Amino acid sequence: MNWLEQKDLSSLHKSVLLHELSESIIIFKDKKNIIVDCTLWMWWHAKEIIKRLNKWDIFIWFDADKRNLDIAKPYLLKEFDWKWIEFFFVNDNFENLKLNLSKIGIEYITWIYYDLWISSLHVDEAERWFSFKLNWPLDMRYNVNSWITASQILNSYKEDELVKIFFEYGEESQAKKIAKEILVKRKSWFRFKDTKDLTSLIESITSYPKTKNKIFQALRIEVNKELETIEKSIKDAIELLLEWWSIFVISFHSLEDRIIKNIFRDETRDCNCRELICVCRHKKRLKNIFKKPLLPSQTEIKANPRSRSAKARFAIKLANKN
Repeated sequence: MNWLEQKDLSSLHKSVLLHELSESIIIFKDKKNIIVDCTLWMWWHAKEIIKRLNKWDIFIWFDADKRNLDIAKPYLLKEFDWKWIEFFFVNDNFENLKLNLSKIGIEYITWIYYDLWISSLHVDEAERWFSFKLNWPLDMRYNVNSWITASQILNSYKEDELVKIFFEYGEESQAKKIAKEILVKRKSWFRFKDTKDLTSLIESITSYPKTKNKIFQALRIEVNKELETIEKSIKDAIELLLEWWSIFVISFHSLEDRIIKNIFRDETRDCNCRELICVCRHKKRLKNIFKKPLLPSQTEIKANPRSRSAKARFAIKLANKN
């Protein structure tokens, strides 16, 4: 029996903005609803939405971590077998949204949502290392079949590449110092293998507690190519959405939210070329439901402190004017 089987899974993770997300979806009785959950993790958001679906609707889950699918699949199939919903479980990164939907014959979708943070399971589970509370291998991959790990990045990237990652993805002011010290260690044939190797180096440079969080966040983003993946997937999702149907995105740090905000901004106006006479011929395709992002209530933050940095953006696909 593994550690997950010994625990009450419902206690391991609390869904953020669950009410806001589930209330944003309109389920039609006279149309086939095709819903895509881009970050299943387990099933916390999904189960509230499935309760409202109709017979023969389609629900599709994406998760790069096969174990999440393996744990969630039997639960969901057993829990909602009576509803006669068609389920698809896709073990892949949501970057490949279009490709995987085409493989199962899906040409359009009616609603899609993203929960862009790593789950509490990943934060709390030692063997996968998404935290630095204990000493374990520098891995950080969502998909264990991908080739690059945090250890390989620290042991092979050039100094300027490390600076770029730490500064852009971690927004860390000590990026240059830390990158330089990593190269100094490597010149003495030192190899970064576990969390202690990296935390010890960071602590020798600064005692500021948030620096470790920022460096580890930056490495996780680079390992999983998170920002590039988010941008590609959301643009593809907008293409796939039927007119008057919606997209809901929950993000947890400014880098993610900036990408989403910029995409939504560009898609809610007719011209993006900034010329006196428009040459881009871009037509707006989205309408923001809220001018500002949705934030967790103080009640939710008190019950789940990890939700405090969450922001949600919600938009509807407009009809094509052409």
